[in-house]
Amino acid sequence: MSSESKQVIQRMYDAYRRGDIEQILGNLTDDFMWNVPGPAPFAGIRSGRDGMREFFDLMGKTVEVDQFDVNEILSDGDKVVVLGKERSKIRATGSTYESDFAHVWTLRGGRVSHGQVFADTAAAGAAWGESSRERQALTGSLGITHPAFSGRGNPE
Repeated sequence: MSSESKQVIQRMYDAYRRGDIEQILGNLTDDFMWNVPGPAPFAGIRSGRDGMREFFDLMGKTVEVDQFDVNEILSDGDKVVVLGKERSKIRATGSTYESDFAHVWTLRGGRVSHGQVFADTAAAGAAWGESSRERQALTGSLGITHPAFSGRGNPE
């Protein structure tokens, strides 16, 4: 399964480079969940193919991707981790940010059921014009947005 999972993810990144969003969406389960942290308008948790389509639409309207390099794809069973580097320009501010990233994918039945992004959200926040003071006011003293850690609610 590991090799097959890796191939599915590789095809999705190849499709992304070609701008073939429909092929990416075709690899997702009906209950797909996508989680992108950070200050961007396309950040947050999205579900299903429509949620992922919305993510790509918002991303295309708000950032210009200058660099998107996949450096390594690691797989173990139904888990695939993609390590890479990105550099993007924020259309609204003209600022750029760079970040190494890790994308963690979970597959089920040969399709992708979950995706999680890990990246430098502080660098992205600065490019979006968010100051460290604003980040602290919005997220809590540790800059963590999860309610269980930010003091903004019950994690249940």
